[in-house]
Amino acid sequence: MCKVASKEFKAVVIRNNGLFKDYARLVPEAAQAFLMQGHLVQNSSGLEVAFYEPKRGEDHLEGTFFTGYLVHEQAETLPDGMEYIEAAHTYASIRGKTGEMGDLYTRLNHWLSENDRQQSINQYIIEVYYPAANEEEEAEVFIPIND
Repeated sequence: MCKVASKEFKAVVIRNNGLFKDYARLVPEAAQAFLMQGHLVQNSSGLEVAFYEPKRGEDHLEGTFFTGYLVHEQAETLPDGMEYIEAAHTYASIRGKTGEMGDLYTRLNHWLSENDRQQSINQYIIEVYYPAANEEEEAEVFIPIND
């Protein structure tokens, strides 16, 4: 089920760049690389997060994305190679199993269209991952929308 909410995200992340068409491979690789250093993050919530620059058109081939952990507050020092990022906006969101990511995006974009909502291309798309014991992990997708 899709919903709209104003949310604030605080995270410690590693910045990455790559071709949008390669994100399905690049993002999980970057997330795994981050997790090897994740124990160094102070104030971590333990929830993995990814921030994505939205694709702004057919000629926009390469984007920036960030992988890391949500944090409760900014730490005084950050591990080498990591940065602190904040995002606060109004988002349309949907939650489901990580194996259904393509379907989650399809459903969310369809909902936006049906409800006359426009994605903000000036804000990051955010995915938050929720671990599940003995089950497939869940993810919540947040697409920034124009108010």
